[in-house]
Amino acid sequence: MRQSFAAICALATAAAPAFAGDVYVVDKSRSEAKFELRYFYKRITGKMRNIQGVMVLDPANPGASSVRFSIMVDSVDTGSAELNQQLRSSYALDAAKFSNINFHSTTIKPTARANHYQVSGELTLHGVTRKVMLPVEVDRIVRDGGNLVRAGFLVRTTVSRRDYGMTWNSLLDPATSLVGDEVKLTVSLVASKPAIPPSN
Repeated sequence: MRQSFAAICALATAAAPAFAGDVYVVDKSRSEAKFELRYFYKRITGKMRNIQGVMVLDPANPGASSVRFSIMVDSVDTGSAELNQQLRSSYALDAAKFSNINFHSTTIKPTARANHYQVSGELTLHGVTRKVMLPVEVDRIVRDGGNLVRAGFLVRTTVSRRDYGMTWNSLLDPATSLVGDEVKLTVSLVASKPAIPPSN
């Protein structure tokens, strides 16, 4: 059975000096953002692997924790070079002008489910910033057998393209929307901090 978020954090930092929070840095090699949307007559999926970010986890008070991350738009990969280029173009994400998707939290609240939190903050996409609430699951916090403590986080949400100024669609038939408005987004973050060696 999973331990509570606060208990796991306490175990991970038991030998650490007392301070406001433990700083975890996102591991780009282990993190990714997946997306899914309707594109013409099928659903397409893709991912972005270039993610940077920092989490501050407060073992004694999870509500005082914070998260900040950036996803590099030009890392989008659908498995199709042609489609990648279309998504990076000015008709869609406009990677040349808006290189990052950014999020930073403002409040974090626990829910009735263990290890699940409501993280409110500001999401900036395509140059537009909106207040959002992201459901975040703390997957686990473990020592990896080396000199790092790793924390896993999972975010699932849906965003509207139009909310962020991405209104391009087919002009062939004004009554038909060939590109879906809703984008399903799943962000899997793995972050790490140096492990504190046990005292002798």
